[in-house]
Amino acid sequence: MQLRQKTSASAFVDFVFTDSVKDSVKSSLLDRASSADSRLWQRDEQTKPHINGTISQTTTTANGGDNDGVNDPITKLMDPLDDWSLDRSTKFWPDVPPNVISTAEADPFALAKVELDDLSRSIRQDLLGTDHPVLNQAAAYFFDDDAGGKKVRPMMVLLLSRALADSFHLAHDNNNTVNTELFSSPLDFQRHDLPSAQRRLAEISEMIHTASLFHDDVIDEADTRRGMSAVHKVFGDKVAILAGDYLLARASICLARLRHSEVIETMSTIIEHLVRGEIMQLRGTSKTERNRERLQYYLRKNYYKTGSLMANSCKSTALLGNYPPELVWASYRYGKHLGMAFQLVDDILDFEGNASDLGKPKLSDLKSGLSTAPVLFASEEFPELEPMMDRKFRNEGDVDTAVELVVKSNGIERTKDLARVHSELAMEAMLELNGGVYRDSLITLSHKVVSRTK
Repeated sequence: MQLRQKTSASAFVDFVFTDSVKDSVKSSLLDRASSADSRLWQRDEQTKPHINGTISQTTTTANGGDNDGVNDPITKLMDPLDDWSLDRSTKFWPDVPPNVISTAEADPFALAKVELDDLSRSIRQDLLGTDHPVLNQAAAYFFDDDAGGKKVRPMMVLLLSRALADSFHLAHDNNNTVNTELFSSPLDFQRHDLPSAQRRLAEISEMIHTASLFHDDVIDEADTRRGMSAVHKVFGDKVAILAGDYLLARASICLARLRHSEVIETMSTIIEHLVRGEIMQLRGTSKTERNRERLQYYLRKNYYKTGSLMANSCKSTALLGNYPPELVWASYRYGKHLGMAFQLVDDILDFEGNASDLGKPKLSDLKSGLSTAPVLFASEEFPELEPMMDRKFRNEGDVDTAVELVVKSNGIERTKDLARVHSELAMEAMLELNGGVYRDSLITLSHKVVSRTK
């Protein structure tokens, strides 16, 4: 009697469908999910953002009901994300705006050094406690003193906290002597534990960022990060993903303990945006889109993956201090535009940077199939890049050819120009605050971001 071999459904799928067919199906599904008219990406008309200084707030009533916020749509953006300043020119570059304190005196790294030096230790010892040794080691992997990175996001929170206070004249005592500490005493309209809450917000921002690195490196199959082996290379994919989840869980607990509903909602939105951005990156730009549409799609993805964390952390800093809406809006815009400039410079460094400085191999974006700003700009001069972009540089020689065309084009220079534009927009947002060394340190930071080489 002849036995018939059983074949599982998954084996049948693997046998029948080739990788190219699977990729095509996946691309089609991602196209549908991330298209502009998909319900997954739409916002309710009633939640359209209020801009020009008016911030959407959650309305509460004593007895709950329709206006208690519980049944409001989850995603409420204060920013329509419809202007990426692609046709704007710089005003000040290579200088900073006039009447700004010198770079040496307003050095953001020096002013925040004491607090930032303590930040990794505080996260490692106070916020990540777990009795599982492997999880503890993985979660704390980037919070060692030598592996903490530049800590730009918590730095922004800390410096902005003081800049906003200075704008309200909180930096002077009755004798008109300047308070040199990073945090100043709260005023009567502010919570009594404001300095502690601002410190904790800075830590939460860095924890969310670090969790996103853990997940990104698994998705991108990256070997290195910050000059070290990526977490998943040391502990494996499963532990790296779980460690990232653990960081987000701990950050969420710390966030809830701030006891500020709008800050909780704002910071939680960042996590949603990180997922949106990753899905958009998986889908990539579409061959049906024109050059400008491809670039706008890419910049929106950058906002979700990079800009939102900076923008909403800065917005939350102002909300914690109970500052008026115009300062909340200015704080948000500062973080948004600095985040956009930061990512555009990363795009440039993928071509021009030194691998030892970057902490990861050059051309890692291209090799991962990503069409970044220099490539998108270059494709306007060299349309032969478009089919390579559509196939994510998978064919032999695609990466080398793309690099050659990008270098021949003005794609890198146009990316630098756009980064400088967003840097200046961040500076202009800070100019809405009253002057002071901490406000000007944020302007200096914006300048440093587009001047960096790593």
